[in-house]
Amino acid sequence: MTGTVDITLTHRRRTGEYMMLERFHFKTLQIRLLVLLLIPVFLIIFSGGVLGFIYTRNVILDQWNDSAVLKLQRAAHYIEMRLLKPIELMEMLFQLSDKKKTPILPDAIVAHLKTLDGVMAVAFKDTSMMTQRASTPEKSMMGQQKMMHFRHSRITKISTPEYDTDAGHEVITLAVTLIDAKGRDNGQIEIKMSFSYLLRDIIKLGWWQSDMACIVDQKGKYMAHTNMAMKGRHFLGGENDPLELTILEKMETTPFGTIKSKGHPPDMVAGFYKLEHIPWTIILFAKGTSILKPITNYRNAFALGSIFMIFAVLILIRHHVGKIVDQIKILSKNARQVAIGKYGSPVIVNSRDEIGQLVENYNDMVKGLIERDFIRDSFGRYVDPKFAKYLLKHPGAGDLGGKRREVVMMMSDIRGFTALSETLSPEIIIRILNQYFSHMIKIIQDHNGIIVDFFGDAILVFFEPLSGATADTALCCIQCASRMQSEMSSFNKQMERQQLPDLGMGIGINAGQVIVGNIGSDTRAKYGVVGSAVNITSRIQAKAEKQEIVVSESVYQYTKDLIQIKKRFSAELKGVDEPMTLRIIENIIA
Repeated sequence: MTGTVDITLTHRRRTGEYMMLERFHFKTLQIRLLVLLLIPVFLIIFSGGVLGFIYTRNVILDQWNDSAVLKLQRAAHYIEMRLLKPIELMEMLFQLSDKKKTPILPDAIVAHLKTLDGVMAVAFKDTSMMTQRASTPEKSMMGQQKMMHFRHSRITKISTPEYDTDAGHEVITLAVTLIDAKGRDNGQIEIKMSFSYLLRDIIKLGWWQSDMACIVDQKGKYMAHTNMAMKGRHFLGGENDPLELTILEKMETTPFGTIKSKGHPPDMVAGFYKLEHIPWTIILFAKGTSILKPITNYRNAFALGSIFMIFAVLILIRHHVGKIVDQIKILSKNARQVAIGKYGSPVIVNSRDEIGQLVENYNDMVKGLIERDFIRDSFGRYVDPKFAKYLLKHPGAGDLGGKRREVVMMMSDIRGFTALSETLSPEIIIRILNQYFSHMIKIIQDHNGIIVDFFGDAILVFFEPLSGATADTALCCIQCASRMQSEMSSFNKQMERQQLPDLGMGIGINAGQVIVGNIGSDTRAKYGVVGSAVNITSRIQAKAEKQEIVVSESVYQYTKDLIQIKKRFSAELKGVDEPMTLRIIENIIA
């Protein structure tokens, strides 16, 4: 009992391990399918996206460079326009004075200039020699001459704007030198303008992403800057900043341009533009993340879009791969059941693709197996299962033909059954035989006997020593016959319950050389024996009475130390020239 429990537990454990291994294999298949399908899709999307991103980024950068230069040009124009506005006003006043032929005094010019936006202070300096004689008696006449000279003043020179700090204010100073019609010095007007006014809205006019603007002269000296953190610095590139040094280098060869620092995106982006009429260069700085924000946004949008697309593709692939794997799981599970003879219901076909064709082919295969099993169960019951398994292991054993070898043969027969059949109906006779054969056939199969044929109520069986000695085969045959005789007691009790008469069986056993092989044709064959030893077995069986097992001399010689003999006698058998010594077995010692 303990052995049976251990076997059951071991079987369950192995079954569980097999199912876990199979489940793991299916998960592995699903993962492999997902990987094999997802990697190409990912590579296609990623490669296309990267190429598209690079192309789009280059287009955006080119457009940004062009736009940045135009905006810098506009910012420079506004600075120049605001810086030169006092000069334009002075020229307009001189032209108006000449046109109306009315003198204009320096004080009037100063008054007009002070009305301009951004002008913080205006002063007139008389640099002519006549100012030195202002206290002489000829003062009045000289003043009138001066007024006449100033009336025809022209701007002859504009000094380079100078940046300084006046009472805490950043200002730009312009010195405008005047001469009269004869080229005589008419004095100098000094204009101080607010630097913040000059740079007002410059950041907006330049780059809306800029957070610092500055103006440098031709040597890179800072004229002004909007970043308080740079207040102590005097020259561009003074701290060996790579970006500023690059700007200085570019300024020597080109009037405008854009420069980016290292990094992706760059830490800082700078643009410069030289003013046309003033030896200044306007420089705007901005963080790379701000300048390249559209590209960064595009990159992030592309990354999110790619992830979404890959996720969507993954879901689609998972859905379809899951259906494929589910179908394969069902096929595998059903195939395992088919292997043990349980066919179940046909698998439902869910698609018309290759998997659907596989399922259809599987259903056709199972249908064919069911039909073949029906034929086997209906007409192949005469083929011994043990021999069928032997044929599976030795395919050549199914070929037509035979070999001569020594086997042990047994024939059993019910005594008095022919007379009994005359008194019973055919239905009862068939029922008795079926019940009798069901008992006997099981015992014969348990002892590896091969049933050659049924002759009415007689059974012809032979035992072939496929892998053992003939003595062992002879003992196995005797043990089989002994069990058959013992089984007759249970069989007769069954007959008694059905109110049928008791039956007795006689058994004959013989050993000898016969032809063993497949007899018949390619369409219908049986595995049997042919030879005189078969006929002698039939004759020996005829000498056995009810419940007797009679063996030949050859069988006795193989098993004489293993059996007890009840009786020894000599008998003349049909077809045999000399009488044969036969023995009736009483008991089996082994």
